[in-house]
Amino acid sequence: MKLASLPQEERPRERLRLKGASSLSLAELLAVLLRTGSRGRDVLELAASILEEFGDAGGLASVDEEELMVFPGLGEAKACVLIAALELGRRIRSERSAQSDGQPWEKRLAALAEELAGEDREYIVALHVRRNGTLITMDRISYGGVDGAFLDVKYLLRRAVRLDSAGLVLVHNHPDGSLFPSGEDKMLTGYLAGRAKVLDIRFIGHYVAANGKYIPIPLPGEA
Repeated sequence: MKLASLPQEERPRERLRLKGASSLSLAELLAVLLRTGSRGRDVLELAASILEEFGDAGGLASVDEEELMVFPGLGEAKACVLIAALELGRRIRSERSAQSDGQPWEKRLAALAEELAGEDREYIVALHVRRNGTLITMDRISYGGVDGAFLDVKYLLRRAVRLDSAGLVLVHNHPDGSLFPSGEDKMLTGYLAGRAKVLDIRFIGHYVAANGKYIPIPLPGEA
């Protein structure tokens, strides 16, 4: 629908002011950020074309700067506004994650699996746990490409000692959607469990996450 065909009170900016941002569709929210359209397309049509190209909110959140910069009709100024808005959303999500410290680590693990579902590259995340099973903090300690990420085990264990962690949980996602651990995943699990034991830190588990789900990687000797 063209913007000009809408009554004044039904246009995105006016509806946001009168009814709140939650009353707007994703395309309308984008239109408010973009402010104006491009040659041959008004702002609502431009917003709709962006969603047609990149998908829903999850797809848009995974778009990088280069993809936005070259999208027809955006231009540098509009692309920068969207990049800034997406980054603001990521930081808000990160702060909310930090506020979850003190909750049971299992609950944070479930939420983390959901957060990683839309990522198109691999992340390694550590959950540092108290003796009572609550979370001290969560660290995204590494990221890589679609084929894997590098883990600095020495850094991870130094961090656990500094935090006085009683337990340690490791999580990494598979962007290809597979929940099956690789041979390298299994080797890392065994190695890290042994190193943590030397430091009197309980290695609670290493989990693979994909599509919002997660499974534990068996420790050596487990079925």
